[in-house]
Amino acid sequence: MFRDEMTLAEARDQLRDLVDEGATCPCCRQYARVYRRKIHATMARTLCRVYRAAPSGEWVHLPSLAGYQVNDFPKLRYWGLVEEEIELRRDDGGRAGYWRITPQGWQWVLIWTTVPKYARIYDGRCLGLEGDPVTVLDALGDRFDYRELMEGE
Repeated sequence: MFRDEMTLAEARDQLRDLVDEGATCPCCRQYARVYRRKIHATMARTLCRVYRAAPSGEWVHLPSLAGYQVNDFPKLRYWGLVEEEIELRRDDGGRAGYWRITPQGWQWVLIWTTVPKYARIYDGRCLGLEGDPVTVLDALGDRFDYRELMEGE
């Protein structure tokens, strides 16, 4: 596998071939892996909730959506469905938590388009999308009623 006398370029090339399954980097000893993330029902549900909160594309303060699981919501950026307000900061310098739906996201919420089912993620970056095309209805599955979500609960 990795040799002590490898150059950095050789180590990178070899690691690149192993990250789909996961491997320890020979240079920094960090575990490196490409994760395949699925667009799922909770993400779709929260996107519908944000759409109802700001149908004209305003910024929504995500932490204020009480009672909703918003942990995976930012991952929707990998599909180009949402974007974060990056200029606004908290007093401590951290992110303020404002997000909005992109035009692509509106089309997906309104069942006008599809997105690939999976995003390939490495080090917080999307390397590409793959899988069968899915609608918001596909992502919601049987767990949530689309009409109820869009009309209000």
